[in-house]
Amino acid sequence: MGENVVLKFSEITKHFGGVTALNSVSFEILKGECHAVVGENGAGKTTLLNILGGDINPDTGFLELGGEHFDQLDPRKSISLGINVIHQELALIGPLSVTENILIENLEGKYPGFVKKQGKLKQAAKRIVDMLGCEIDLEELVENLSTSKKQIVEIAKALSTNPKILVMDEPTSSLTQNETENLFNIINSLKKRGISIIFVSHRLNEVKKISDRVTVIRDGNYIGTVKTEETTIDAIIRMMVGRKVELYQKRNSQEGENPVVLEVQNLTREPYFRDISFHARGGEVLSFSGLVGSGRTELAESIFGFLPAVSGEIHVFGKSCHIDSPQAAMALGIGLLPEDRKINGVIDTMVVRENTSIAVLPKLSKFGFVNKREENKLVKRFVNVLNIKTQTVEESVTNLSGGNQQKVILARWLATQVKVLIVDEPTQGVDVGAKAEIHKLLRELADQGVAVIVISSDLPEVLSISDRVLVMQVGKLTGELQSSEVSEEKIMTLATVGLNC
Repeated sequence: MGENVVLKFSEITKHFGGVTALNSVSFEILKGECHAVVGENGAGKTTLLNILGGDINPDTGFLELGGEHFDQLDPRKSISLGINVIHQELALIGPLSVTENILIENLEGKYPGFVKKQGKLKQAAKRIVDMLGCEIDLEELVENLSTSKKQIVEIAKALSTNPKILVMDEPTSSLTQNETENLFNIINSLKKRGISIIFVSHRLNEVKKISDRVTVIRDGNYIGTVKTEETTIDAIIRMMVGRKVELYQKRNSQEGENPVVLEVQNLTREPYFRDISFHARGGEVLSFSGLVGSGRTELAESIFGFLPAVSGEIHVFGKSCHIDSPQAAMALGIGLLPEDRKINGVIDTMVVRENTSIAVLPKLSKFGFVNKREENKLVKRFVNVLNIKTQTVEESVTNLSGGNQQKVILARWLATQVKVLIVDEPTQGVDVGAKAEIHKLLRELADQGVAVIVISSDLPEVLSISDRVLVMQVGKLTGELQSSEVSEEKIMTLATVGLNC
């Protein structure tokens, strides 16, 4: 290996049954660089990370570290070689303190069965946290921390093993813009210490900002590695998908051209939000922006009946409605794509057919029996319309990529002929190709007269798809921006005014 090369993937190949997940992939990671690895869902990124972390072994090929060849690793061996993988779903223990989580691999004292003194543990944890330039209560239970603080704990935990290579899988997916900037500062400080960062993300604007080089994988094949400063986001996208992808560009809707479908007046549910008033028209995409914790998700859940408001009014097509359950919301033509599709969206014990048709089974049933022919006809129609990539409607929904799972949930609501569709973080964790398709579908729904309400922490997405933007800050609306005047700066000003960031 070259003098600055710390890790080399050599001809890595991995099959799962008849599917080739990786096909002879080779590239290098340099010392002290942030190296982004990008590709669409199913490209092979996760398989590559699992091989590096020792969770699975390649069929052929090897890793080269420190001049040694390794054709297989296990998790402990990977860590001992200086590799630490921080997965998207953080591996922290909620009931333990920050200190205990950071030093989980190093709690045992001088004698077996005895834990080191708390004072020594706290000192060791403090040294690591100070190294990151962050303030965090070392005695606080991890389950009480915000997502960004948990991210810091996970990084500190990784640093306790003295890594040479730190792998971050979608590290910003649940972070606000300010929290992401803080993470980037940490990454830059780690680079200065000679630690190499492998940064896996679908957010190409962040890849462009933080990485030194970018490696693209498509359909299990290595496409190429480029210097970030010498390429563009459009060029990276073309490498990822093998074609030009245009994310939907917003149109300027004219206020008042379509009827008000949903109107909310002085809706309150302390401590989440208070005195919220707004309207949504058929034919428009109305976005809610703001920092995590601003009350956007809770507001959506109240409108849908998950968390009924304690005061205020909701009007649908001008008629006052009492919504105290999701069933009541659905009867009025309101649908919700939740933020966490794995917990509150797809039903992982069901197949694609069942996940799609579950909301309209009463319409497909007679005397308690489901008309299977009509059910299959309906589901196949939406699979075709939404271009859901599945082998069959009887395939388990867990086998689908994140973008296709999101389309299944969207199909569920389309089958109900919704009048108001609320989508919470619609493209979180999906690749750029699926993102473009979802944006296009949301616009098509609006063009059909549906009032589409989008909650998104992705500012480029908000700018791209919105006809109007409402901004929330600590439970209150702080402003409204028309399509022609919206900008990242204006959104962030409205989202952070009065906050100690």
